[in-house]
Amino acid sequence: MQFLFKDERFPADADILYDALRRVNIDFLTAGDKVTQFLTENLKAKVALLNKVLNKDDSKTALSTRDEHPEWFKDLETNCITKEAYMHRRCQDRIRTYLYKTIEQIRCSDVYMNDRKARQQLLRAIAFFKIQLKEDHYFGYYFDRSRAETGNFKDDSDETDSKQCYEHCPCNFGHINDETYLYQPYLRLPQSSDTSTTIVDSTKTDETDARRLVKSEKNANDEILESCPYGVKPQGKQIAICDRKGEFKCEGRWNANGCAYSDRHRINPYRSKEELALFSTWNLDHKIERSRTLIPKLLQLSQQDINEQDIYDCYDNLFTVKNLRLVHIVCHDKGSHK
Repeated sequence: MQFLFKDERFPADADILYDALRRVNIDFLTAGDKVTQFLTENLKAKVALLNKVLNKDDSKTALSTRDEHPEWFKDLETNCITKEAYMHRRCQDRIRTYLYKTIEQIRCSDVYMNDRKARQQLLRAIAFFKIQLKEDHYFGYYFDRSRAETGNFKDDSDETDSKQCYEHCPCNFGHINDETYLYQPYLRLPQSSDTSTTIVDSTKTDETDARRLVKSEKNANDEILESCPYGVKPQGKQIAICDRKGEFKCEGRWNANGCAYSDRHRINPYRSKEELALFSTWNLDHKIERSRTLIPKLLQLSQQDINEQDIYDCYDNLFTVKNLRLVHIVCHDKGSHK
């Protein structure tokens, strides 16, 4: 029981959630079991309440560096010195998680374990996914407002020079060969405990994964790289899915043409630390589902001769906005997409 002094106000659910997100960074929040449970139970209602109490002050939204907006960076375990670099890395983490989960599901399948020919083809597909993701910067620019379009049309000026990428971007491993790249620690399939879709601190993950790298996987990559038949596609234009200010709009349920809530489902994680934390509840949702549809189809194809176009289509559907849409938690349908 809590007693209040005269004129004191009892805190509502939204106040409690807001204060928690304000005081503790999201990486810590998602780490604890009790906090995970808190964020899971009735999360949609809590997020809706929180959205109403968020500070919509735009005075610091355009600021970029740690020195300019220190409270935005407070308690974030990152070496990034700009908001754009941090958001770039956070998107890469989400895409990397899809790669981890894809590899895990493939390797746990009966087809992979029992069909030698299929296993060889699946290993080549995995090798291609890793190399192509390196070429595509793990699509970190999806969340990077400096890559946003300047108008309502796409032109050559929207394409980013790869030399301008951030230090943490995979393209900076371009000076090493593909074989060495495949051994980079952050590309190792994580254990079951670190394959969740929550955003985790990548520096810690990299260091942990480096210690877990196993010789058997290196030997498998040696064999597969020599015969991988799929050509790496050139980089496309690096276009963010937010506007120049950093505002994102919900794209609606997987089977809808747009968001039914219109302007109510908007967010700008560049505005404040609280909105950055809330952005972690937004999901990059597969319209054609990864686990229920895409991977089973790949497993089926692997029992025949997989052609190059099948691999390209699978890659696009797994990792690109051809099949991914950013959705508010209310619009994220976790049921079967049939």
